[in-house]
Amino acid sequence: MNISYTHIFISMITTFIAISVLRPFAISINLTDSPNNRKKHEGIVPLIGGLGMFFGFLITVLTTSIDLNHIKYFLLASFIVVIIGTLDDHRDISVGYRFFFQIAAAVIVAVVAGVNIESLGNLFLSRGEILLNSWSVFFTIIAIIVAMNAVNMSDGIHGLAGLTCFITLLSLAYFSYISVNQESLTIALLICAVIPPFLFYNLGIGRSKEKRIFMGDAGSMFLGLGIVWLLVDLSQGEYRSFSPVIALWLFAIPLIDSVSTVLRRLIIGKSPFKPDLNHLHHILIRLGLSTKFVLIIIVLFSLFMTFIGIMGELNEISEWKMFIGFIVIFVIYFILTNLFISKNNINNL
Repeated sequence: MNISYTHIFISMITTFIAISVLRPFAISINLTDSPNNRKKHEGIVPLIGGLGMFFGFLITVLTTSIDLNHIKYFLLASFIVVIIGTLDDHRDISVGYRFFFQIAAAVIVAVVAGVNIESLGNLFLSRGEILLNSWSVFFTIIAIIVAMNAVNMSDGIHGLAGLTCFITLLSLAYFSYISVNQESLTIALLICAVIPPFLFYNLGIGRSKEKRIFMGDAGSMFLGLGIVWLLVDLSQGEYRSFSPVIALWLFAIPLIDSVSTVLRRLIIGKSPFKPDLNHLHHILIRLGLSTKFVLIIIVLFSLFMTFIGIMGELNEISEWKMFIGFIVIFVIYFILTNLFISKNNINNL
């Protein structure tokens, strides 16, 4: 299978250039993020990581041999979420308005493009394969929205969302490669390629902290959409690359943290859309760990979960066993984080 390293290089360089060009422009129009009670960063930071990554991906994919007719709806949906994400970064639009366009992008993917979750696999030993049938489109739309917002929620410290998404995308590239899926492999690798240039600026590698950028809602939604498109495409159909339950493991950290956070807010009667300081990275920081050490811990946890998912698929572990294992980890995580939050009486944050 042909893999063009030239296109990967072009994707990285194009992203670098896009970020460099967009940075002064973003500052001039106040497309920036300022510190507040939830955001402890220093100074005014441009929110152009998402735009830079999208431009890098889009320009490069147009130079590949991939049939654009097969991904035109993904490109359209990506364009929509990047635009609405940029508007949200700039003007802080309402939750309802943002969800409307997220739903629009999800409908394009599920209804127009026909990329749907039709089967959940054999999650229960005695029931056999769970087919969604008429619920397929609805379930897919919900999954797309959840994925985009899960990445957004994980974007709480420098490098976290970018690195966890990079790990997921690398695993998807691996499965695309071993299943000889050239189209998915190209998409996964090109999105992977735009993340390091962003991380170079976001982590301030070899640069002043004053040169940092954030990915913003545009970036988190673009990465989330790309990941869920590939997860669905590779886990469904007769020639799937992995069973549906493996998708949970490959996207474990953003998914577990976001679902736990929303459930916790609902349990205490709080709006699921109201931000707080109870995500995994917040909790670890309150335990006295530095942000760099927190980043390392969560990235290692993400690598561990992804490795379990890959090994489970390669060793043909039963889907129901993989599902139970994931649920056990989720429950343990939910209980431990709740105990910490309750002990420290910080539900009001």
